[in-house]
Amino acid sequence: MEQINLSAQQRQERGKNEARRLRAAGKVPGILYGPGVEGALSVTVDGKELDRALHTHAGGNVLVNLDVTGDKKRTVMFKEVLRHPLRGTVQHIDLLEVQMDHKIAVDVPVHIVGKAAGIAFGGIVQHETRKLRIECLPSDIPDSIEVDITLLAVGHSFHVRDISLREGLQALDEADLTVVSVVAPTAEVAPKTAEEVQAELAKSFEEKEGAKKEE
Repeated sequence: MEQINLSAQQRQERGKNEARRLRAAGKVPGILYGPGVEGALSVTVDGKELDRALHTHAGGNVLVNLDVTGDKKRTVMFKEVLRHPLRGTVQHIDLLEVQMDHKIAVDVPVHIVGKAAGIAFGGIVQHETRKLRIECLPSDIPDSIEVDITLLAVGHSFHVRDISLREGLQALDEADLTVVSVVAPTAEVAPKTAEEVQAELAKSFEEKEGAKKEE
């Protein structure tokens, strides 16, 4: 499991105005919580350093050695990363302290490999579940879960129960959950316009930002 270093500073002032000031200065506000944190700790991190941390091979499941000024070093993970719906810039992060000898639940990306046999007969591959909920020790978190669809014919599906996980990993999703299926062609559905997509993204962002009572 990949590990990176990240520096942070404690912050006392909160609220939307302070968050805007931090972002304008290239900083990102965040909250740290977990078993070793009393309540929650408000922090701020450098935007460029954070961007490098998020763009690793392991993605959001990377283990972070967090060095907070005036506090002890902690091992944490990104619990939530809130981005601006249009610019894509990080607006806020939630960091969760983890204990290396305690199992945690994480979402791991599903990576499809192989070419389904049903494609030769006009079948269409539908990737229905793109992340699986996995329980394991922090050091055992996989970068992705590979699903080989080579033998899938038209009308066949690959479910959670069909996935062979290595020792130490346990799937928390329902066994009957469909991960990938090969279906016969159907009538095309009109795609959404760019305006509709932007409106949905903006609405989702506003709902998430409004749910955060304090920055």
